[in-house]
Amino acid sequence: MEKIATISRNHNGFTLVEMMVALFIFAMLSVAGVIMLRSAVDSDEVTAENLGEMAEMQRFVSLMEADLSQALPRPSRDERGDRQAAFATRAGGPDAAFLKFTRGGQSNINGDARSNLERVEYRLTEGRLERWRYRMTDGGAIDQPAVLISSVEALALRFRDKRGQWSDDWQTERLADLPRAVEIRFEQQGRPYRHLFLVGTGYL
Repeated sequence: MEKIATISRNHNGFTLVEMMVALFIFAMLSVAGVIMLRSAVDSDEVTAENLGEMAEMQRFVSLMEADLSQALPRPSRDERGDRQAAFATRAGGPDAAFLKFTRGGQSNINGDARSNLERVEYRLTEGRLERWRYRMTDGGAIDQPAVLISSVEALALRFRDKRGQWSDDWQTERLADLPRAVEIRFEQQGRPYRHLFLVGTGYL
């Protein structure tokens, strides 16, 4: 009877080989779980980054669309009092604005005694696409810029005039002239973008 009991206990236990196999399988499952978890975390980070870039681009497009659609054929004056074209573009230099114009529809939440017109500029500074706004329509100080998107390269513009012709340079016949549309092309982190905006929807 004692011999039979001993055999029964040995039969119900695990051999060393079985334990090694079980530990190996458990280790493989643990590694697979860690890899899947790491992959899920990386995927979430990439998704969040892409969503952030999409939101940034959408914010830029919406703001520029709102600005350009409300552009007005109103010349302005600089700090010296010299008249400036209603719509201007220039390149070169750290302070160069590739778009500069006056828009209407400026909100006045605080009810201050000021015009609903706003003079705005768009600049490209060290890869940052910035929006600048003047505190006054004619002359006056300019506020700190709002950075809309970053890592911008190879910025190029085209302008459609009243005859329907496209040109890389905006040449005004009159100070109050506005283009009909503006095309903006650039690259961001190797990806090309092209946006087309109507200018001064109510300007005929």
